[in-house]
Formats: sequence, C-alpha cells, structure tokens
Amino acid sequence: MAKLEEIPAIVMEISDEVAEEMAVTENLQRKDVTPIEEANAYQKLIDSGRHDVQSLAVQFGKNENYIRTRLKFVSLIPEIAQLLEHDEITISVASEICRYGEDIQKDVYDKHLKEDALHHSWRGMKATEVARNIERQYTTDLERYAFDKTLCLSCPHNTNNMVLFCEGGCGNCANRTCLAEMNAAYLTEKAVRLMEERPDVPLCHENANYNEIVVERLTAMGYEVERLNCYAKAYPEQPEAPLKDDYDTAEEYEQELNDYTEECEEIRTRCEAGEITLYFRVESKDIVLCYMTKVTYDSNSTNQEQTLSPMEKLEKQDKRNKEIVLEKTVEDTKKRILEVDMSECKFGQDEDKMIYFFLLSSLRNEHFEVVGIGEKKTYCHLTDEEKINIIANLTSKQKAIIRRDFLIANFKNAYGNNAIASLLLDFAQKHMPDLLADIKNGHNEVYEKRHQRIEEKKAVLLVQEQAKQEAEQPDKQQSEVGMQTEEQPQEEDIAA
Repeated sequence: MAKLEEIPAIVMEISDEVAEEMAVTENLQRKDVTPIEEANAYQKLIDSGRHDVQSLAVQFGKNENYIRTRLKFVSLIPEIAQLLEHDEITISVASEICRYGEDIQKDVYDKHLKEDALHHSWRGMKATEVARNIERQYTTDLERYAFDKTLCLSCPHNTNNMVLFCEGGCGNCANRTCLAEMNAAYLTEKAVRLMEERPDVPLCHENANYNEIVVERLTAMGYEVERLNCYAKAYPEQPEAPLKDDYDTAEEYEQELNDYTEECEEIRTRCEAGEITLYFRVESKDIVLCYMTKVTYDSNSTNQEQTLSPMEKLEKQDKRNKEIVLEKTVEDTKKRILEVDMSECKFGQDEDKMIYFFLLSSLRNEHFEVVGIGEKKTYCHLTDEEKINIIANLTSKQKAIIRRDFLIANFKNAYGNNAIASLLLDFAQKHMPDLLADIKNGHNEVYEKRHQRIEEKKAVLLVQEQAKQEAEQPDKQQSEVGMQTEEQPQEEDIAA
C-alpha cells in the first residue's frame, strides 16, 4: 500500500496467548471503544488466567471501580448490550439493569426497551427512575422467588387475595419485610445445606445482584463468603426431558444432553487440574454453582498465587472468623455507645490523648519533625501507627502546635463575613498583627482608589442631573403660562 521496500518493525517471539493479549490491549487504546467492547476485552483478559481486576487497573490506568463496572456489562443479555453499544441507553441505566438476572432483563427489554414499546417505554428515563421501576414491578413478584410459597397462597398481603378476579400466577407480595425475611431464610438454609454436601466448594458473591442479609448471616455463622472482583460463569444446567414445545425430535434432545455432558466433563477436568475454581454464588434470590478461571502470574511476580492445602484453608478461615469477631464488636460498640450517659464523668488523660489522635490529621508537614517524625514526602500523611506513637508522650509545645494546625486547617472555610472569618481575623490579630495590618492596608488602598473614582463619577452624574433639571425648568414655566392664557378666554365667555 505504501510502496515501501522496508519499514521499521519490532520482531518478538511470543506465544499465541501473549499475542492475543497484546491485540486486545491495543484494541482498548482506541478512542471510540464502546463500554461493551471494554467489558468483553476485560473479561477475556481475566479468562486468560493472567489478570485480575487489580492488574487490569494498573495496566490500563483505570481505577478498580471502573474495571468492575465495565465487567458487570458482561452479564447483560445481548439485546440490552446492543442498546448500550448504540448509545440508546446510558451507562448508568445499563449499570442498574445488569444488577438483575437474565429473566428480569429479558422482561424489561420486551416490555419497556423494545422499539415497539411505545406506551410503556423506559427509553430516555434517568437511571434512578429505571431502578425505581424495576424495584416496584419485579422485586415483589412471588413467581421469581424459589422459597416455599404455601403460606403465601392464603396471605392477605398477596395481591391475588386482594382482587375478585386474579390474573393467575403467584401474585405480588405487598409486605416487603416478610418477603425479604422469607427469601433470606430460604437462601441461608440452602447455603448451609450446600456447604454440608460440598464442603470443598467455597461460598462467594459478586459486587452486584447479591443478598446482603444472607451474606451477613452466613458470615456470622462462621462461613467465609468471598467477594469476587469479576464475573464468574454459571455452571451449565442439565437439559430437561424432551418436550414437544422445546424439541422437534428426541435426537435434538440427545444432542443437547451430549453437549451438556461434554461441557461438565471439561469443567471437571479443569477443576481437578487446578485451572478453575468452583463457587456457590449467593445471588439476590438464589444460590447457584459457578466457576472462575484462576489468575496466574509469572514466576518472578511477587503476587504469585500459592495453592493452599485443606488444612491451610481451614486455618485461613479460622483466622478470618477471629477477625470477624473484632469487626462485629466494633460495629455494635459504635451503635451502643450513643446510648451511654457520660455527662457526669470527668474527662480523663486517656481521652485527651484520643483527641490529639484525631487532631494530628491536620498537622502540617513542616511540623512533622517537631513531633519526632523524620522526612516524609510532601503528599504523605501520618499513619495511624505514627499517630499512636506521637500521642504517647506529648509535650505542651507539641500540643499547642497540633491544636493550632487544627485551627488553621479549619480556617479554610472562612469567607466573607461569616463566623469562621471573624475567628480567623482574631487569630491573625493575636499571632501576626503587623502582617495582618499590612494585608488590611493593601486592600484598603485599593478600596480607597476605587471609592474615589466612584465618588468622582457620582459628582459628574449629580452635575448632569442638576443641569438637566435647570434646562427643564423654563420649559415647564412656559407651559404653565400657556395654560393660563387659554383659561382666560374661557372665563370671558362665561361672563358674557
């Protein structure tokens, strides 16, 4: 094309996997890359087993939340993904929709996002409105919950029992508290049962579409529920027996059954080889089996993953359970401490040290040396460990510096004639009276010059106004004389 015999090039010997990764990375550098293209590319890199969310964030200069948000779009059904691809829905709307399963996504698309959904279309709506509509229309539909709904059949909160002629189905639940509890109890019980059947398969949840109540309950019961930073693929479902509506012939069913068996065998083989990890994923309304490709690193990487033995896994879980005890203790203490009456207790020295711990967040870098901290980078702050060491032995001079730096940090909110500005000027008058006087004089000089110019302009306007009034005065007098002249003949006519 360029008609050149030689071109500059870099020749490397690389594997097919690395070459494919380089191609994906290069494709992501385009300016017109769409969110769906990003999502598929990130997922492809993760599936390669060479990356996770953290490494992708470093490689592409994005924060981890950005990567996670894009990865959520992998769970969008093709129809909605295409809408996002063509900018027919926004990223924020897609982020709300992908929080739900495929069944809800399909229904939302068919009823509210298709082009022919004129009267009930959600296109053009804000993300908050779409989220509210999904919450209202889909999250209370009993048909979408897996728990035993025998009690719901006669419940007065079931919409089927509120109308004379119901339209079929299980109805909607009008008691959200009861619905959430029934669902959470069912999912918790199912998770415990699955862990008893398959103790080798860990529990997990993703960043979206999971039941927080169930995760909290399982954690409190001593189960470790791992948070996944990327999308895990669902384990294949076994096809049902052939039905007339689903298959034309029994051969079609046999073919699908063979495909299912082969896929399961491949997953089992990869799992035994340590290439993938199986999980029981806690979702909002179900717990499903899924799997994810393990992330591998180069041999010289400091983050090289080590395979844990069953004993090490149990020790890790026990350590995590102990951490949970402290976390829950802190959370409960934060709530209950608000109920304690301390008004009659004397403020102790230990409490005084606690005050300085928080005040140290405002300590300026130039004062680090005063409190015994060596040279730090200008953008670095004191660590909690350094603060604890500092407050252990504070002198009066150090306390004064810390308190004043705290005041100075809060003076940044001073403006105009607000109360903080008044306190700032009082503080400055005490510690820098001469400098404050120079500042005031400098601004007052500018004001006096501006004030003088304004007064001069006002004087000119006053002279012009007076001249205008004087010019209008003769005209007014002449007008009055004319009016009197017109009135005299009228009086003479009356007299005649």
